[in-house]
Amino acid sequence: MKTFIKRNIESRIKEYIRIFPSVSLTGPRQCGKTTVLRETLGKEYAYVSLDDKKHRDMAINDPALFVKKLPEKVIIDELQYAPDVMSYVKIEIDEARYNDREIKGRFVITGSQNFLLMKSFTESLAGRIGILYMNTLGSDEISGFSGANSTRELFESACTRGTYPEPVFDKNTDITGWYDSYLTTYIDRDVRSLYNVGDLDTYDKFIRILASRPGQLLNMATVSNDCGVSASTIKRWLSILEASGIIFYLYPYHANIRTRLVKTPKVYFYDTGLVCRVNNIRSAEDIYGHAMAGQIFENYCVSEARKKLLNTSTYLNSMHFYRVDKGPEIDLMVEHRGKLDLFEFKSGMYIGTESAKNIEMVIAKNKKIAWTSAHVVTLEDEAQMPHVTRNVKRTGLFGMLDIIKKIK
Repeated sequence: MKTFIKRNIESRIKEYIRIFPSVSLTGPRQCGKTTVLRETLGKEYAYVSLDDKKHRDMAINDPALFVKKLPEKVIIDELQYAPDVMSYVKIEIDEARYNDREIKGRFVITGSQNFLLMKSFTESLAGRIGILYMNTLGSDEISGFSGANSTRELFESACTRGTYPEPVFDKNTDITGWYDSYLTTYIDRDVRSLYNVGDLDTYDKFIRILASRPGQLLNMATVSNDCGVSASTIKRWLSILEASGIIFYLYPYHANIRTRLVKTPKVYFYDTGLVCRVNNIRSAEDIYGHAMAGQIFENYCVSEARKKLLNTSTYLNSMHFYRVDKGPEIDLMVEHRGKLDLFEFKSGMYIGTESAKNIEMVIAKNKKIAWTSAHVVTLEDEAQMPHVTRNVKRTGLFGMLDIIKKIK
């Protein structure tokens, strides 16, 4: 019997194909896009992949004919290889509308390069496409498949096996080999062919340098010096990683939205397993003995919060961190309807009042911050001391995600 890891985004896919004539599902390579679409949409949809050279050549050389020959309902996979197809999908949709025979959910489009596809969607299918984004497995998806039900178990799994479906599903997968292959394939197939990056060895070094600094403020000058390339090159390479679903930014909180976006962001990785692989962390013992243990736990929690919002909410710009010059910092603030939920992440065994000091200082000194809840998120789910301080409670990963999933 075939095993399938149920994904949270399935319900949104079903909703979107009832609303839009075309639907896109983008996300990084190997995150399970094709599998979830074929499982969710079943035999009702034909499947055409542009990984297949025959289909790719036709889509590139004669996109009009390619679209005309497609079945009535179809999944078109890896469309980033032939973005001109989008113009002819638009023509098909508009003709069907004009003749009053529009079919909802006729075209379902996937791809692993968000930047290239978004450009095509904006230029060709504005108002005609529902856009969904899917990333690697979230903790609740892994829990539903594996039975792991504690923050510590899920964190250790995310570090040692990652959050991509294949190594999570197949315990016989050689993790080091899988990640080495993933990085090589990603660089060769996407970076080389789609973005024309010349110095691939330096680009690989750039990824590894970033992975040694998860959750740190982005300093492009430092990264530029470490890689030996210009700051403008680093900026372009960061855009490629972001478009590929490898990294995301967290911007500092500010009451003025425009001001937020010009402040220096932090960089996080969606997959904590990649961070651990690059830093040679292979076991639970390696995690807790590593100088980066706190950073890695923070990366894991922030990425899980981000994935939860991707699957359940439209408020993707509601996550921030808090930082003022020579003042207290808060790891994560999640905004909803003008109110903030505040989170600090602590991987250590002892959680005392010192762990909540930053949150308490911010609450006391900044009366303009309207907060709803405040938590220290730890590796332990059973809160022996639910209140760390008067305003701050202690929780585990699932407690944090329960708060975030209420944001719709």
